[in-house]
Amino acid sequence: MKEVKIEKCPFCGGTELLETRLASYRGVYITPVENGGLRRTLLFATICRDCGSVVRIYCKEVEKLYPKKERRD
Repeated sequence: MKEVKIEKCPFCGGTELLETRLASYRGVYITPVENGGLRRTLLFATICRDCGSVVRIYCKEVEKLYPKKERRD
């Protein structure tokens, strides 16, 4: 997975961004569109301290959702 570096908020221009984990009991369940089975993973968010906007939501463990053998390239 490529690392994405966000240096300022696209909404207010603030530069103090917080990295947080979205809380849910034992992870967030996601249903991949192609095969419809429930899979669990943790989601993370980048939040602007100045305006409170959620700048980005992302998954660090994409392989849990879409193993390479199931991906369409």
